[in-house]
Amino acid sequence: MLKKLVSLLLVAVLLSISSFSFAFADDIAKGKITNISSYMTWIKENTNEEEAFKFVEQIKTLPLDKQEKFISYLNNADLMTKALTEKLEPGETKYLENGDISITLNETNQSINFNPMIKSSSAIQYRRATYTKDIEIFGIAILENVVWVDYSHDGNSILGIQGCDAVTTRNFIPVLSLSWSGLHSWGVGGTRAYASADITFSVLYQGSITLGAGELGVWGDISNLSGGWIKKL
Repeated sequence: MLKKLVSLLLVAVLLSISSFSFAFADDIAKGKITNISSYMTWIKENTNEEEAFKFVEQIKTLPLDKQEKFISYLNNADLMTKALTEKLEPGETKYLENGDISITLNETNQSINFNPMIKSSSAIQYRRATYTKDIEIFGIAILENVVWVDYSHDGNSILGIQGCDAVTTRNFIPVLSLSWSGLHSWGVGGTRAYASADITFSVLYQGSITLGAGELGVWGDISNLSGGWIKKL
């Protein structure tokens, strides 16, 4: 009788461990992170080794209460969407949750090396205008969206657009899936070169429900200035 009871207890323990393991794996698969350990596992599985190591080391420096807050913020899809769609002016930083979360918008305009097939006049400049939005929790970067346009000008008008792109260079928010579409550029013949794309946000663990969409754009001009915009769709 005792042997039978012990056997039943062992089976119960094994089943509970198995159920926990499957639930843990399912949460990670769907993007819902339950604790700091599962988050670190997700980071290691979804990021290159060097970047994952640096990020995990940053997380480890946080006190336990901040680690728990970090996870609760990440699992709050509405809060993360608000951070993603927050309107800012270039160079501005806004804060959420009493300063725990920061959102920053920056633009740059830099000279680039470009080798055209036909030798061009020395008066022609080749530039890259970049618009970047960063989100941090407790000073740790969790997301970066970038849109850029490469263009040429002679000081009077835009002569050509050599390329453009819109990318998410970092997404450490497991509950959210981000996708880009509609990338295009324009402005040749005018005084500004433009590029923009649409970004869609979906929450993974609620069946990939779309939470919202926005347009991110950038411009660079003949005075080597740049700017951009974020617009809800």
